Amino acid sequence: MDEYVLGIDIGGTNLRMGTVTKNGVLSNFERKSSASLLKGNASGNLMKEINAYIDRYRLREQVIGICIGVPATVNKDKSFIFSAPNLHGLQNIDLGRLIKESTGIPTIVDRDVYYLLMYDIMTMNLDPNHDKTILGIYIGTGIGNAIYINGKVYVGKNGVAGELGHIPMYHNSEACMCGNRGCAEVVCSGLKLEKLAKEKFPDCRVRDIFLKHGDSPEIKEFIDTLSLPAATEITLLDPDFVIIGGGVTMMKDFPFDDFLDAIRAHTRHPMPAESICFLKSKKSQTNGVIGGSYATFDTLKRYYNS
Repeated sequence: MDEYVLGIDIGGTNLRMGTVTKNGVLSNFERKSSASLLKGNASGNLMKEINAYIDRYRLREQVIGICIGVPATVNKDKSFIFSAPNLHGLQNIDLGRLIKESTGIPTIVDRDVYYLLMYDIMTMNLDPNHDKTILGIYIGTGIGNAIYINGKVYVGKNGVAGELGHIPMYHNSEACMCGNRGCAEVVCSGLKLEKLAKEKFPDCRVRDIFLKHGDSPEIKEFIDTLSLPAATEITLLDPDFVIIGGGVTMMKDFPFDDFLDAIRAHTRHPMPAESICFLKSKKSQTNGVIGGSYATFDTLKRYYNS
């Protein structure tokens, strides 16, 4: 009988679920709107959704673990969600404990960007010897970031390392959804693009902003500003690989080469600027589900060996 991890990727727009084997084979994938899930008792709604999914596919005896990726800060024990600006019903809550009590299955909650990075590392076979430093920078509504060093994702003292979108930017005092002011996401993210479209290009859909206005001073400034957090982290960590992805970078006519050139220009010379190895993440609805399962099969060992 096959054993599975149930991978769950929760965003402000979509909920994605699927079962994954140790070899990364995905089955029973579902995607639906997360809007109704996040209304009212969000944790209770999620518990019902998970139990219904397991029963629908008759997997109660085969699912040995559950992993949940969220756009949030999560504690080092991979259970408690501190802050989730886009998931208001799922913050300041011990979600991992609640799901485990509801399902009887060990549950791990982690930042969704960690799962995206693990997917890219595994599918590109970037670190077979566990001796590389790899950065994942995923630009969507915000700036997702994960740091991987010598076979492990670096999480820091409290479990919240890699919040690149919330480093302060000079001469920026705008309020951020996280509660601070001056965060990078305010001036260089999908949220900023939406604001630019409304204020500067009201006749243009956000998805066409690079196609129609890529040569404008506003967009050129946006790309240069977006390069600054990435260049900062690369200068600090001197990585072997830098993976770039996220919905903004996959928009039509996104100036990818200009973006990479700007990162190099702002990174310390001659090294690491002249040796940066950039890689593109491949867009898929299933990356987070599969990536979380890769990570979870290893993590689950401690549950059964303790």
